Amino acid sequence: MHTPSELALTEQELTELSAWAGSRQDRALRLAIVRDAAAGLSVSQSARALGISRPTVTAWRQRYAAHGLVGLEHRPRSGRPARIDEADVIAATLAGPPPPARTWSARSLADHLGLSHTALGRVWQRWGIRHGIAEGPVVPPLDPPLPGRRAELLAAWADTQGAAFVLIAEAAPSGQPRTRQATPEERQMRYAALSAAMRRVQDGGTGVEGDTAVGPRDDGVARPTTRPVLPPPLAAKWAGRRLHLVTWGGAAGPVGLPAGALHHAAPPAMGWASTVCLLAQLELEHQPQAARVALDALADSARTHSEHRSDNPFWWVRQDLGGGARRRTVHRAFDQLALGSFNEKLVIESVRVAGSLSRIEIAERTGLTPQAVSRITRNLLTTGILVADERRRTGTGKPRVPLRLRADAACAIGIHVDPEMITLVLVDLCGSLRSRRTLAVTAQSDPQSCLEWMERTTAKTIGAAGELGQNLLGVGVAAPGPLNVHEGVLLNPPLWASWGEFPLRDELSRRLNLPVLLEKDATAATIGEQWLGAGESSADFVYLYLGAGAGSGAFLNGDVYRGASGNAGEFGELTAYALNQVTPDGGPLMVPECAPMSAVVTRAAQAGLTVPDGEPTYDAVCAAAAADDPRAVDAILEVARVVARGAVAMTDLYDTDLMIVGGPAVPPQIAELYLTEISTAVNRFPIARRVRPVRVTYSTLSMSAAAVGAAAGVFHMAFAPRLRTHSGTAG
Repeated sequence: MHTPSELALTEQELTELSAWAGSRQDRALRLAIVRDAAAGLSVSQSARALGISRPTVTAWRQRYAAHGLVGLEHRPRSGRPARIDEADVIAATLAGPPPPARTWSARSLADHLGLSHTALGRVWQRWGIRHGIAEGPVVPPLDPPLPGRRAELLAAWADTQGAAFVLIAEAAPSGQPRTRQATPEERQMRYAALSAAMRRVQDGGTGVEGDTAVGPRDDGVARPTTRPVLPPPLAAKWAGRRLHLVTWGGAAGPVGLPAGALHHAAPPAMGWASTVCLLAQLELEHQPQAARVALDALADSARTHSEHRSDNPFWWVRQDLGGGARRRTVHRAFDQLALGSFNEKLVIESVRVAGSLSRIEIAERTGLTPQAVSRITRNLLTTGILVADERRRTGTGKPRVPLRLRADAACAIGIHVDPEMITLVLVDLCGSLRSRRTLAVTAQSDPQSCLEWMERTTAKTIGAAGELGQNLLGVGVAAPGPLNVHEGVLLNPPLWASWGEFPLRDELSRRLNLPVLLEKDATAATIGEQWLGAGESSADFVYLYLGAGAGSGAFLNGDVYRGASGNAGEFGELTAYALNQVTPDGGPLMVPECAPMSAVVTRAAQAGLTVPDGEPTYDAVCAAAAADDPRAVDAILEVARVVARGAVAMTDLYDTDLMIVGGPAVPPQIAELYLTEISTAVNRFPIARRVRPVRVTYSTLSMSAAAVGAAAGVFHMAFAPRLRTHSGTAG
């Protein structure tokens, strides 16, 4: 609203401040701080005059400059509060701070949570956190203590009387196939989404408060409660596992709980909802793919419960993922000698999807004979595509030797050409981002200067990669549609008219002397999510890409769907028809909300949102929404509701049960706003909603999805086992 050092207040603002301060001494001090700033006094002068510290003056000036009177209401607590929810502190620590920082400092997290620096430091010390990083396994201090092993969240329950429990199991032993780890952005988003959903459950009347664990009510009145029933098939399946029941308020646990479960009482310093969020962060660490599915279901259950404002207890139980979630179908082998290359790619694909597999497991998954697997894997080990991992025992007999992809066996460059920024990344074969460089551009940026930057930056990136750069397979380019992918030409992309019809693929290939693939940005992001992200285990899903524009891509029957011209998934037109936004002759109108970033900024400005630096930007609106400014939150929700109706059309069109949402318009701190609206719509409006619940999840690549996806497209062309090819995209 203002800059902290230059608060030019109007008479009306001064009157509002005086009325707000009233006769309260604490508010009078804050009023004096703001008045000193408006009068031009420096921080030091104001601090001396008021007899307070300079950090105190600076803090209140900054809060008023950023949030107005609302900022002055949020007074930080001094000293340690009477009760701190330590589970929430640790969950927030593990989730991490907003980018570009990777770990919290004690002071920044304390300010974020409204705690004192000293109090936070004590919590960190008790939980073994040093400089924002856990020094060892995070072990919740329960009674009796929970073993320091990997926990898997199985069920959560809370009633209206203050009783609650969480059921967890010790996860499978190490040595199992690995999946891609959760990124910092995904951790932040899932923490924000789940904590917001659980808060809504609490606000709806569960009786479990947000920052403390609630014990049984002490008025002496007995209140009967209905214990939840554990589904018999799940109870039977879990009977052989080591189960742990963590309880609050004297909860007895579910009916049908297998015998032998160890009971733990939660201490007052650990809240029920925050413990759920903490367990979610821990599970994301050791089994991310399974955790993603379960946490999406948990968040959806919490949203549904809070929407109905039910007086019934909240009850969520993890379903049998083996029967409920379809894993990606891996192609089966062919016997023809001419398909030797296909079978070789088949082995690579099987290992990539699983993370690591022994030769016996490869044969079981692919249908190849053990002799064929032995021959193919020997060749792949010789060429360095595969590498042997540590031996693991699966029972009696000789230990199996798992094989995995060698990360530096190949790499690819990915370039995302966007009207606001060009992003260039280097990705290795296992999906690790080795380098990321960006160039800010405008609608007036000419093609030649952008190409020169791509040429220089590609050379620098390859040179800096050392030996890895010698294994470069090619360059993938993601660009806004419409495209002529067969000719490699941009066709007057919206928001970038100055490029006209530009032969991007051939020009870049000539400059780099490398093969170049051109994809629509949403299609590239879809490939990236399948190869490296949230869609890595699914045969069918839709990717909704939200940035300067809105686009979509689809992965169907185990392969990306591009359409005849490479322009499949034009999202704006589907949204227009879904909303009946048509021209007099029946054609689709341009829907403003299908340019999400500009639409959000416009709506927020119309609602009266202002920022210290003048005109609102999308980042500024997102920051305001993360701080619960209703003008910013409403602006995002209004745009998300329109986008959600287009998402319904995509779901009905492709009949998929997984939708991944990502892109520059969906940063972690506000992703929950988009996901909630989209999830509600795609599970409410479609005709087949009774037989096809749709899981809406966050992109694990998100902000870099298109660039990383463009690089993954190179891997997809080189290694994916397919009997058909997508010709015309390589230059």
